[in-house]
Amino acid sequence: MARLLLLRHAESEWNAQGRWQGQADTPLTDRGKRHAGEAGPLLATFEMLVCSDLSRARQSAEIIAAGAGIDTIDIEPRLRERNAGPWQGLTRAEIERDWPGYLARGRRPSGYELDEQLTERVDAALADVALLADRRGTPEVLVITHGGVIHSLTVRAGLTMARMPNLSGRWVTAGEGAVDVGSPVTVGDAERHSSVAVEAGNEQREA
Repeated sequence: MARLLLLRHAESEWNAQGRWQGQADTPLTDRGKRHAGEAGPLLATFEMLVCSDLSRARQSAEIIAAGAGIDTIDIEPRLRERNAGPWQGLTRAEIERDWPGYLARGRRPSGYELDEQLTERVDAALADVALLADRRGTPEVLVITHGGVIHSLTVRAGLTMARMPNLSGRWVTAGEGAVDVGSPVTVGDAERHSSVAVEAGNEQREA
């Protein structure tokens, strides 16, 4: 079993604008880059870093790796955010205008990737990350992913979902066909560096 720290990426431009990103490829803000830069030295105990292939996760990983002294980043496309279908790029107000009552009732539009679909691909990705960590003799792995990914794993585990600032997340253990979700973690001054952000499947009620 490998112990993995799953972190949401640093603040992106659409986070700052309160837009659902899904799999849209939006870059980090300057504030997000500063946060990742401050987080790097705090994560220097890790030797292995894996990230989603989306720009906001890759940028976060690259900046963190430079500060943590990690030489190699492994890219794992299955760790990308859920596909939010026609909601990608929209604010909560725009979603409510065009799909009235959907958010309040937990409904989702056609083309939206469901939790079961998301967790199936993420489980497979984390199992492969655990195998790679075992081959490299690395018991702990830093994983830069997305709010919707961590949210879905947390809800499936029956745990209470708290607000998730950028560069916060959860410890998980993966291997032997199971993913177990553990304690929450926040890296650096996440509140100062995070907008009231919206991730697909991880909408904040105060947004």
